Amino acid sequence: MEKVIRKGFFYGFLIGLAIAILFIKHYEIITTTNGNELKYLKVFDYFIVILKRGIVSSFFGALLAFIIYKLNDSLTMSKKMKIGAIIFGIVVVGPVIQYLMSLRIDEMILFN
Repeated sequence: MEKVIRKGFFYGFLIGLAIAILFIKHYEIITTTNGNELKYLKVFDYFIVILKRGIVSSFFGALLAFIIYKLNDSLTMSKKMKIGAIIFGIVVVGPVIQYLMSLRIDEMILFN
C-alpha cells in the first residue's frame, strides 16, 4: 500500500507541476494612464507559486491512489473503472483544487 501511495504522490506532483506551468501567468498586466504595462514576476516567486501547486496536487494524487487502492480491495474494479476514476480525478477534481488554490494564492498576494 505504501508503494501505491508513494506513486500517487509522485505522479500527482508531476501532473500538478505540469498544470501549473501551463496555466499560471508569469506576468501581470497593469493599466495606467499612459497605457498598459507588463510586470514580470521574479523567477523565485514564480517557482514558489508553481511549487505550491505541485505540492497540493501531490497530496491529491496520494489521496486518489489511496482511494483506488481501498476500493480495489473492497470490491472488484475493472480496468475501465480505474481509468475512469483517474481521469475523473485529473480532469474534474484536480482543476477545481487548482482553482481554489489559485484563489488562496491571489488573496495572499493581495494582502502582502
